[in-house]
Amino acid sequence: MAIKKFDHFSILAKKPEEVIEFYSKFLGYSLKYKKEIPLMHMNVFMLENNGELMEIIQPTGTDIKMSDGLKHIAFLSDDIEADFKDFVEKGAQMLHTEIQRSGDISFFFAKSPSGEMVEVIQHP
Repeated sequence: MAIKKFDHFSILAKKPEEVIEFYSKFLGYSLKYKKEIPLMHMNVFMLENNGELMEIIQPTGTDIKMSDGLKHIAFLSDDIEADFKDFVEKGAQMLHTEIQRSGDISFFFAKSPSGEMVEVIQHP
């Protein structure tokens, strides 16, 4: 297994400003960047506190059926191909049939038995 450590967790929020204010005010997170992703119908806000990352996703499309709250937890890999193969061979409930790529980031998602999404991600 090439998974090295926890990478980030992701929260879906229709009103991200309120969530950002909460985590800033009470837990010391600050906004690292905001990224608009029109093709995926979302805005992404990345917060950071002492090197720990939190991703807040704001849906921008009217077809989003998910409710606010925890979306996924992510773990950092240094060999995404090996981890993907390991998850498939061990029978994980995969959301993708192949590794996804966006720029220099590679990732895939699986669903745990309790329902949360687990992302395995590799980035520079």
